[in-house]
Amino acid sequence: MSLVGLAAESARALARGEDLAIVDDLLAERSENLKSEVQYLELSVCVSVSQSVRIIGLLDFPVTERQCARKSGL
Repeated sequence: MSLVGLAAESARALARGEDLAIVDDLLAERSENLKSEVQYLELSVCVSVSQSVRIIGLLDFPVTERQCARKSGL
């Protein structure tokens, strides 16, 4: 669930016009080894965040969440 919140908060910030560097810093301080991807669409901004999760100390698999927010002023 933490990835859901991070992706949503990041998408809303970018949709409000926040600088990408600020959002990247936010993501870096909130979680380790987090990868993010931003997609600017016509009316919205989408952020995908992914993180590798280790199960039973043996298996790593990626968990990804994508959230979008409508651009401000539209």
